Formats: sequence, C-alpha cells, structure tokens
Amino acid sequence: MMSDPAEAIDGLRRTWSLDFRSVARVLARLAEPAAIADLVAASGLPRRNVEAVLGELAPFLESHGEHHRLPAGAPVEPPPVGPQELTERMAELAAGLPPSRWRLDHVPATPGTMARRALHLASEYALDGASVLCLGDHDLTSLAVASVEPGAQLAVVDIDDRILDHIGESAAGLGLAVTAAWADLRLCLPPSLAGTADLVFTDPPYTTEGMRLFLVRALEALRPTGHERIAFCFGTGERHLVKALEVQAVLGELRLALEAMLPGFNRYAGAEAIGARSDLYICRPATGARVGEPPRRSARAGPRIYTRGPSALESLPRTVPEAVAGAALAAAGDGPAVLVGDGWDGPAVSLPDYFRRVAAWATAARPGPFPFSGVPVVNTHPDSGAAALRTLLVAAPERAVLIVPRRHLDDLTLPMLAVAYDIATVPAGPGGDPAVVSAVRHDRAPAGEGEAVLRHVVLHPGAKVANAWRDGLLAVARAAGRPMTKNEARARIAEAAASTALPPLRTWELPASTLRRLAAAILAP
Repeated sequence: MMSDPAEAIDGLRRTWSLDFRSVARVLARLAEPAAIADLVAASGLPRRNVEAVLGELAPFLESHGEHHRLPAGAPVEPPPVGPQELTERMAELAAGLPPSRWRLDHVPATPGTMARRALHLASEYALDGASVLCLGDHDLTSLAVASVEPGAQLAVVDIDDRILDHIGESAAGLGLAVTAAWADLRLCLPPSLAGTADLVFTDPPYTTEGMRLFLVRALEALRPTGHERIAFCFGTGERHLVKALEVQAVLGELRLALEAMLPGFNRYAGAEAIGARSDLYICRPATGARVGEPPRRSARAGPRIYTRGPSALESLPRTVPEAVAGAALAAAGDGPAVLVGDGWDGPAVSLPDYFRRVAAWATAARPGPFPFSGVPVVNTHPDSGAAALRTLLVAAPERAVLIVPRRHLDDLTLPMLAVAYDIATVPAGPGGDPAVVSAVRHDRAPAGEGEAVLRHVVLHPGAKVANAWRDGLLAVARAAGRPMTKNEARARIAEAAASTALPPLRTWELPASTLRRLAAAILAP
C-alpha cells in the first residue's frame, strides 16, 4: 500500500511514462475540488483513464459527493526555458555547426525551429527521466530538448563525426548529459541503443526510402511501454500529393498510427523545393509494430536513400576499378576471401548484410564461429567510407583489406589500432582514390600495461568499453601474478577516466574523437 501521495504520484509517473504529462494536468486540477468531468476537460484523458488515476490516489483524496481534491497538490516542476531565451541559445550553438554535407541532405533548420521542437515535445510529454533518442541531429534537437528538460536522458546517433563532436562539446559546455553514438543507419542501429528509447525524434532524408529506413530504426530503438512515440519531419511541397500518400503508406506498412501532423512546423535555411518548411508527424506504434526488434529482411533499405550525391536514388552503381580490385585481392593473400560491398565483378555480400551479421555475432551472449569464412575484402567506396574503421573494429579479424575513399584514410590511423594491427596502404594504380588498406593483426608484445589493456579493448568488440577496460585490467594483472578485484579495476578506471565520459557503448559505436580520448586515458601512466 502506498504510504504517501508522493509515492503514489511516482508510481503513476512510472506507469504513464511519456503520457504522465496528461496525468499531471489531472493532479494540478485536483488542487481544488473537481468532478470527473472537470478532470477530463482539464487533461484530455478519457473518463476511464481519469477514473484509473483517481483509483491510485483514492487513499489520499478528499471526496465530497462527485468532487475530489488532493490536498498534497501536483508535483512542483521548474519553470520552463522561455522561447526567446531558447531560440537565442540555439542560434549560438548552430553558429558553431560544421558546414553542411550536401551528400547527406543536410539543410539546417532555423534556430526558432530547433527551439519550437523542444518546447512542443516537452509540453506534450513528460520528458523528465525519459530516454530520448535523436536519429541524425544536424539541427541540434538533442541540445534543445536537454535545455528545456535537463532530466531527460538524451542520446544522439549520427553518421557525421563532426556533428557528434559539436554536440558533445556543446553539451559539456552547458553542463548537459548527451550520449553520442556513431552509426550509418543503412548498416544497423547501434545495438547498445536498441530497445532503450521512450521517444525517438528524426528529420530523415526526404525520400520514401530514407524515411522508411529511419522509421524502421526508430521502431527498433523504442522501449515497449505502451506509451512510446516517434516524432519525425517530412516535407513534400503542396504539389507533391503522391509523396504525402507514400508517407501514409509507409506508416501503415510499419504499423504506426498517426497521432498528430503539424503542417509547416519546421522552417529551414534552404530546401526551397518544399517551400523551406516541412511537417511534424507524431506516431504511436500499433499492434504488430516491431517495437524494440530488428527489422525484417524485407524492410531493409539499400544504400541509396538520399536526394543528392553518390547515394542518391538516381545515382548509378559504380564498379571497383580493375587495378584497385587486383591490389585488394593480392593484399588478402593466397587463401579464401569474402568480397563485401558493391561494385565487385562477381558474387559479394552487401555491406549492410555483412555489418549486421558481424554485429549480431559480436554482441551475442555466446558467439559462435565468425559468420564469414576467408579474409574480408570490404569496399566502402564511394559513400560508406566512415564505416571502414567500424567494420574493422566490429569484426576484430586476423586480417582484412579495406577499399576506402581517400578522404577517410585518416580514420584508420587511430593510435588504438596500432596496439593490435599493422595498417598499411597498398599501391593500387594511378589516381589513388579509392585507397586500398591492409590491416594485419600482429603479435608483438605490448609496450607496457596500458598497451596490453588497450589491445584487449580493441580485440573484444562485443563488450561495452567500460567492461572491456575492466576485464583488460584484470587479465593483465592475472598474467603478471598480481591479485586484482573487479572493484579495484573499476576504481582504476574511474580515476583514469575522470575527464573522459565513458558512454555505455562499444568501441565501434563511438565517435572517432571519443575513441582517441579513450585510448589516451587507457595509455596514460
């Protein structure tokens, strides 16, 4: 039995999750005597739900006939950030954004839109304590939401390391907690974030394929509570009714019920083809939606989801140049090889299929044999170069060959790779783009305890970084004949990582800058 009204209210908060905002309106109205009809009108909840709330509060209500009052009153909430103040803050944060990448369909939202999104979500849903995930966040919605509701648990997934760095640095400067994770959603959602979110927000590429992919990933990220939501943006322009019908068709296909659609809610500095604005959709998963589950094979998208660049819908497939293919296969050695990616002259595994199956293997409770036999020869050219580093980290192979756009070569020079791999660029004919990179695991003795621990972290892709670091410390101590407990290892990590946040992610889910800081913290004397 509940001992006081605060305990009963906390129970209602847990039960109603995002929808506690409506319950809070019931509580506020109960500060004065109110009939059920008054509570329905104040909250917008159906009578049956209002009666259920009153049932939970019954021991603490003062009831006189049809009127009820809760003497303790509603929970006190801090005053919200004002629209003008938030818009000014978002303008300052947006000024530091890296330049937009046209191949990723980046079109910046106005600071007013950034603020309006956060204020709308915070006014409609109880975000204090809720897990909010942004799939792609060039518009800094995560920082806007965290500014309005610091109690929300924010996470961001993006393919652009520069954006993740800007969000991380800005959040730290504002004293806000935001988990930043790298992912190319065409490959997979970071498994560490699957089934964790109460609310997912996304402004996807404005193609049907892009929208479908991001909504599939949003469903996979949701935590099934019965109150979860997806908020997404999409623009069609007033003459594109076919596109609007396609939106409805995709929602039906994914079993997403449209709860609200706010026309022209988002404004952009650009996107003139759609009137420089888009609509905001709010959806709830219906029965049959794959909440917290990986997508079916039929729902997986191909690599072409954008409106511009090499991954645009209209772009033509590219073949791996003959000299590059020859150099890559030669670097793989004389044994069997598994070809991965597009453009091969012969059978190959698609990059999304390879990455998904290897990620599932790495994160399995009891991983069996590696899902592919032979040396992986992976083509990430022309538009998946950011995945090259993560493809190596997730598989932790004995040997691999990567075909990488030259602009992503620096990704493979991380100091942490050197403790386990010899990385070398292989001559591949004139032009030099794409580049061919060989990664061969070496067996040289680590130069000290730090390198030994870091090598353990690199070669255990299934463990989250804090756990891999702890287990590496224990393994090194055991090899040296020194006793060490798990608590002692955790204390060592807490001291070494005092200035480095350790998000609950795996190495291949981390932004490149976080990987560098992690390596520096582990190697520090």
